[in-house]
Amino acid sequence: MRKLILLCVLIVSGTAYGEEESKTSTIEYLPLSPKFVVNLQGTRRSYLRADVQLMVDGSENVEKIKAHLPVIRHSLILLFSDYKADQLSTSSQREDLRKKALEQTQATLEKYASNTDLEDIFFTEFLVQ
Repeated sequence: MRKLILLCVLIVSGTAYGEEESKTSTIEYLPLSPKFVVNLQGTRRSYLRADVQLMVDGSENVEKIKAHLPVIRHSLILLFSDYKADQLSTSSQREDLRKKALEQTQATLEKYASNTDLEDIFFTEFLVQ
C-alpha cells in the first residue's frame, strides 16, 4: 500500500513538474527593430541609440505583440526622449529606465491587446552620445 501511495505521489509530482517546465521553456525574444535613435533633452545636442528586445511567454503572444509594434515603438520613443544624457550615465540609471520601459510597454499592451504575457524588456545595445 505504501508503495502504491509513493508511486501516485511521484507520478503527480512528475506531472506537475513537467507542466511547469514546459511552461517556462516557451520564452521567446522579440527584437524591436530598427534600433531606437532618439534625441535627448538638454541644451547640448545628444542622442540615445538602443537595441531593445522583449521577453515574451509563448509564440502565440509574440504574434499578438507584433500586431502592436508601432504603438510600442511610439511609446518607447516618447519615454526615451524625455531623458537627458546625464540621467543615463550610470548602470543604475539605465536599469531604472529599463524598468520604466517595461512598465510603459506593459501599459501600452494592456490598452491595445489582452493577455500578451510580456515577461521583461532588455537593452542589448545602449549608447548615449
